[in-house]
Amino acid sequence: MNEETDSTGIELPEVPKLQDDEIIQLAGDALAEAGLIISKKVNAINQICDMIFNLKDPVRESLLTSEISTRFKVSKKLIKDRLKQLKTSSLDLNPDADISFDGFDGIDRFAAYKLGFFEHNNCYYFLDKERPVKVSNCTILPLFHIHSKTDNKRLVVITNEHGYTKTIDIQSKCFVNVEQFLQAVFNEGAFLFFGNKFHFMKILAHIVNQFPVCDELKTLGWQREGFYAWANGIFNGVWQPVDEYGITTHAKNKYFSAAFSCVYKDVREDDDEYESDRYFIYRESPITFDEWTQLMLDVYGPKARIAIAFLIASLFRDIIYGKYKIFPHLFLFGEKTSGKSQLAWSLSNFLFYNMPAFNLSSGTQVGFFRRLSRIINGICWWDEYSNDIDPRRIQTLKSAYDGMGHEKGRMTKDNRSEITKVNSSSIISGQQLPTTDDNALFTRSILLLFEKLNYTAEQTQLFDTLKKYEQQGLSSLVLDILMFRNEIDQMYSQVFTALMDKMKADLAREGKQFEERLVRNFCLILAPIKIILDSQNPLHLNFSFDEIYSQSKIMINDLSIQITSSESLSNFWLMIEYMLDNKMIEPGKDFEVKSISSITFTNKYGQNETHHYIEPKAVLFIRFTKIHPLYMEGHRRQFNKNGIDLVSLMHYIKNQPSYVGYLDSHRFDDTVTSCFAFDYGMMANVLNLQRFIRGTAPDESKPGNDQPFTPSPAEADDDLPF
Repeated sequence: MNEETDSTGIELPEVPKLQDDEIIQLAGDALAEAGLIISKKVNAINQICDMIFNLKDPVRESLLTSEISTRFKVSKKLIKDRLKQLKTSSLDLNPDADISFDGFDGIDRFAAYKLGFFEHNNCYYFLDKERPVKVSNCTILPLFHIHSKTDNKRLVVITNEHGYTKTIDIQSKCFVNVEQFLQAVFNEGAFLFFGNKFHFMKILAHIVNQFPVCDELKTLGWQREGFYAWANGIFNGVWQPVDEYGITTHAKNKYFSAAFSCVYKDVREDDDEYESDRYFIYRESPITFDEWTQLMLDVYGPKARIAIAFLIASLFRDIIYGKYKIFPHLFLFGEKTSGKSQLAWSLSNFLFYNMPAFNLSSGTQVGFFRRLSRIINGICWWDEYSNDIDPRRIQTLKSAYDGMGHEKGRMTKDNRSEITKVNSSSIISGQQLPTTDDNALFTRSILLLFEKLNYTAEQTQLFDTLKKYEQQGLSSLVLDILMFRNEIDQMYSQVFTALMDKMKADLAREGKQFEERLVRNFCLILAPIKIILDSQNPLHLNFSFDEIYSQSKIMINDLSIQITSSESLSNFWLMIEYMLDNKMIEPGKDFEVKSISSITFTNKYGQNETHHYIEPKAVLFIRFTKIHPLYMEGHRRQFNKNGIDLVSLMHYIKNQPSYVGYLDSHRFDDTVTSCFAFDYGMMANVLNLQRFIRGTAPDESKPGNDQPFTPSPAEADDDLPF
């Protein structure tokens, strides 16, 4: 039996030539069986047309078309269009046909007849009744289908008749449109296709199943399939570099990394959208992890412990954020040449190959969010922080702590939006403390302070050694940390909770101040260290957990004091001092510092409470009825904006460690009225209401009876709190 091909190149058995009444009967049966199901009806009509076309008789074809259309209510135009398509796509070709192949030596004639076309000298030729017809000056070699909902494309090698070859990616939608395909390949060089749509679809049908499907690595770093991806390869238990096309394989699935594909090797730097990915590459470290941590400690001292803990936690950010929906920043603060940027370089170079920092004062928003989202469980270094940068950028850094990415609407009618996720941790460096917006960014960070120091020759040599190794690349050391992923995942919650409870209990017992958020920030990065050091095969960090735990306690206390003294509330207390020195308020009438042995008050929860003190305690009693309006007026003069409103001020005050409670009545010099009470001893860092006459020493046994110091008018004018 002879075989023919349909318009898609698929082989079909020859349809038997039937009598007219048989065709009508079969048409009726097929349409009746199809009913109202569209797909079955399409198949039925195609079957009918195949039978009519196989008659090869124009008269019978016309009569049968009219009869079937009338009898079975099928569009006559539909049948005619299908018959026309069959005539166009089906030439009565066979190996015995009289077609000249002169000049096409070496062509497999049987394969050419079977497909309807062949390749010769990197061109496609289609068979005609007399001789082959050239339809292109190039051929297509399929490589891979990069599957994606948003960027679906195919990698192909295009070679023209002059031997010029180009590996390119073409959007999949261009393959179903001849004009778009021609435009895509012509953009890459002298590649032309001058056949019609039928020719192109025949070629496409031949190659479409030769595209192995793979997924593009839209994000690098940790992948949910269970491997860690760099731009030049993946680690899934063994290191596996990408091939020349940027392809790697994991669990029988293929993955595409565009940055190291030959498709983009000739792209100019100013037109390279994968430039930043090429910093994130795997390089074999010249030193061990043990040697690296020792060098870090030798060069940066105790600060290196916190930095190493932050780096290790960052490699498990997805686990930590998944459990608690927060992840702290590491803030490096200090003057120029104090060493903060060098520590940032050392942490960055552990993962990246000499990738420069992102400048917060000049970088674009698009670039900012791309960095945050590109690496899962990586780090981003933001440099040149100041409180004067765009407030939106400060808000973005705040939001990154909570994992809140950038949301933007799509140009569609369905109200859908696109979210750029936060996938990396953040290292921020600058010469100003992040004190804006009530220290919101400060409390979301772990702060390391840097001072200018004089270094010995030995310290300088150690620094140069560390930097030499960083220039060679250290990223293979990441694998030493990733080996603990399962343990971190299983034990993190338990260890973190225990650390939080212990840290707060220890700080309270030692009488140290602490901000709840700061304790949480430190415990988040301490928990992985605890798990790793307590494991059966611990990493050699060159410091003990007790050392970094004790260091963290001291830092939490110091930072809590620093935050308290720098918040907007401290501006309020400074304004109180200013008003006192300028006789806008008076001791005894508007406030009083008094030594007491017991006090009865209403606490911040609205409950009555009485405290008895073993030794007399200095307590500040203050009225806000007169003081708050004066504060608002002074704040407007000083800063040209309003201060804290009374409701917010009360909220801040009631949540301060120094706040004692509210008193319904307290005797001042001229009246008995309500007031608020504070532990004056705890406010030593933020408030001083004791003024003394020159040459007179205070009576320390009577903290509430000191004589006020009254400045001269000139001194009063110059004594501004800011």
